[in-house]
Amino acid sequence: MNTEHLNQNIDPAANQGAGEKTFTQDDVNRIVQDRLAKDRAKSSEEITKREQELLQREFRLDSRQKLIDRGYPENILDALNCSSEEAFNKALDIIDGLIKERTPSEAERADMEARMKAAASAPKFTDKSEPRRAGTDLIRQAMNL
Repeated sequence: MNTEHLNQNIDPAANQGAGEKTFTQDDVNRIVQDRLAKDRAKSSEEITKREQELLQREFRLDSRQKLIDRGYPENILDALNCSSEEAFNKALDIIDGLIKERTPSEAERADMEARMKAAASAPKFTDKSEPRRAGTDLIRQAMNL
């Protein structure tokens, strides 16, 4: 009894035409063209992304070499603006200017050396009437002891 019921439901001819859609050659061509266009766009985006990553890596290497050539430590690269070559060069010029401002000129260096030599060769006056205890007198005076 159950087998007769199952046999009646399994009729391949009855289900064959129901729910199927036939495509014309133009439909198939359009679907294939759409899929190919999507694949090409996806691969084009991936290639563009890879090129950008390579250009950024190359720029960082060039920037690091510029720092080394100018005598700066390469670990300051992360602190500088590396968004473009123009921005990096501007940041590097600012650092150059700051260092030139802070670095004494030859005349200033000679003057500082002369002062240091004069101070080193000048006689030192000390009060020998009172024994010094390794700088503790100044501390005692400051603490009112």
